[in-house]
Amino acid sequence: MSDAYAQQIDTVYLEKLLQSHPDLFQKILSHPTKNEVQILYTQIDRDKSNRPHFRSYSYRLNPNWYFYPASTVKLPTAILALEKINDLHLADLTKDTPLRIDSAFEKQTKVLVDESAANGLPSVAQYVKKILLTSDNDAQNRLFEFIGRAELNAKLKKHGTKYSRIVNRLAIGDKGIWAKHTNPITFYNGKDVIYQQAAQFDPKDYTMKLANTLQGKGYMNDKDELIHEPWSFEGLNVYALEDQQFMKINSSY
Repeated sequence: MSDAYAQQIDTVYLEKLLQSHPDLFQKILSHPTKNEVQILYTQIDRDKSNRPHFRSYSYRLNPNWYFYPASTVKLPTAILALEKINDLHLADLTKDTPLRIDSAFEKQTKVLVDESAANGLPSVAQYVKKILLTSDNDAQNRLFEFIGRAELNAKLKKHGTKYSRIVNRLAIGDKGIWAKHTNPITFYNGKDVIYQQAAQFDPKDYTMKLANTLQGKGYMNDKDELIHEPWSFEGLNVYALEDQQFMKINSSY
């Protein structure tokens, strides 16, 4: 964590600000648990030498109170996929190198073409583009498979996250044993294979002590049946607000 970000977070100012405008915020203040609002705001000031200085303010910031991070996990995944390309140090491997994704475990799917790409072929660059332009879920899932679950979470920790894990694909019911397996991937140029990555299995569970993981009154299962029980987010992605802001401030890839 950079010295600029290593600071105390003011936990009082924002609440007083909200209380000073009851016409706008009383419903939030009156039902804090029901609304589950968490706010983290950082003001960036620059001195005469143009060096940034940060002042952070929070309201009900609690990394142990679970909220589903949804598409916010896509930015660090995109960054770390580009970082992995650089870290492999292969002369012919770039973010634009075409790739093929195969299947090696139950529920996995193959990818041979990408009709959204100019050349009709998938690549890390095209997946990053789709994430940033349209928040594409499949693009996120494919970069998750390229990085690998174990490496992805190790890199999150390396870059300073304290309350986060990215452990499942999005929007396909990926949970449990299926989320622990990632597909084999091949990068190629014509008939030449540039880099091959075998299918991977990550045995870790990345256990975290979280409250509020049971939510809602019902959900649809894989058979499109309505189950009249709360949905459990236990074992799914976690990306706390403090970690989200830290990654955005300090990423440079």
